[in-house]
Amino acid sequence: MSRRLKVGFIYFGVVLMALLLRISSALDVYSALGIEDSDAFFTCIVQLLIFGAMSVCLYLLTVTRYEGGGIRNFFSDFGFKKISGRNVLRTLVLTFCMIVVTSAFSYVWQFVLVLIGFTHIPSSTDYSSVAVLFKELALTALLPGIFEEVAHRGLIYAGYKETGWKFVIVSALFFSLMHQNIVQTGYTFLDGVMIALAMYYTGSIFPGMMMHIINNAWAVFEGYIAQNGGAFDFVNVIEKFLVSSGAGSAVSIVAVIVCSGLTVLVLFLMRKDAVKAGTIPNVPFYSPSEEVLAEGRGAARVKPFKEDMPFIATVVVGVVAAIMSFVWGMLR
Repeated sequence: MSRRLKVGFIYFGVVLMALLLRISSALDVYSALGIEDSDAFFTCIVQLLIFGAMSVCLYLLTVTRYEGGGIRNFFSDFGFKKISGRNVLRTLVLTFCMIVVTSAFSYVWQFVLVLIGFTHIPSSTDYSSVAVLFKELALTALLPGIFEEVAHRGLIYAGYKETGWKFVIVSALFFSLMHQNIVQTGYTFLDGVMIALAMYYTGSIFPGMMMHIINNAWAVFEGYIAQNGGAFDFVNVIEKFLVSSGAGSAVSIVAVIVCSGLTVLVLFLMRKDAVKAGTIPNVPFYSPSEEVLAEGRGAARVKPFKEDMPFIATVVVGVVAAIMSFVWGMLR
C-alpha cells in the first residue's frame, strides 16, 4: 500500500473519531459522566489525542516503521523545519491579511445563510476574569493551532505531497469539512488555502501554526474585549463603525481589497523563493507528466483522486456532516 493510501486511511480514522466525539458532546454525554467542563474536555481529547497522538502514532507505525529513517524522517515528512526570518515576517503580514479577508467572507457567508432562513446560535463564553481569557487562549488558539496543523497540514502534506499543488486544495477541503459545521465551512476553506499555500511554498508547518494560533487568538481577544472593553474599548468602537455605517462599509471594502492584494504579493514572494530553491517547479499548477513518484522503494504511479477511496470517503463524511448541520439550522 502506498504512503498516500496509508495516510488517507489514517486521516479518515481521525475524522471519524472527531465526529463521534462531537456527536457525544452534542448529546451531552460528557456531562452525564460527571465531567464539569465538557467543552474543555472535548477540546483536549480531540486536539491532544485525536489530531495529535492518533495522527502521529499511526503514521509512525504504518509509514515510518516500514520506510525507515526513524523519527528524523517523520519530522521531515510533516514539514517540521525552520524558516527564514523574512518568511516569518511574510507570515505575520499574511496572517493579518487572512484575518481581514476571511472575517469579511465569514460575514457575507453568514448573512447569506440567514437570508435563506438558517438560524445560527453561536457559542458564547463568559469572560468573567483574566483566567477565563487565558483558558480560552489555550483551548481555542494554542491547542488547535498546533494539533490541527499536525493533522490537517502535516499529515496531509506527508501523504499528498506527491500531488504537488493539489495538496493545497486537499488540505483546505479537508480542513473546512473537518469543522462539520456549515457556518464555518466557507471561511475555513479560505483559511485552509492560505495556510496550505504557505506550507507548500516554504515546506514548513511552522507558518501555518503561527497563522492558526494568531487568527484564533484574535477571535478570543475580540470576545474578551467585547465584554470587558477597558483600555481596548477602541476596538469595539472601530468594529461598530465598520459594520453600522456607510463610511465604515466603504473602509471595510477598501481594507479587504488591499489585504487581498497583499496576500497575493506575499504568496508570490514565497513562491519565488521556493522556485529559486528548487523545492517546487517553475510552472504553475504543474503535475508530474508521467504520473510517477520516487518513493524510496521504487517508482509508484500517482493515483488519481477518483481512485483514492480514503479521500472520497473523507469528503463524503465531511459533506454529509455539513449538510446535516445546515438542515438542523434550517429547522430551528
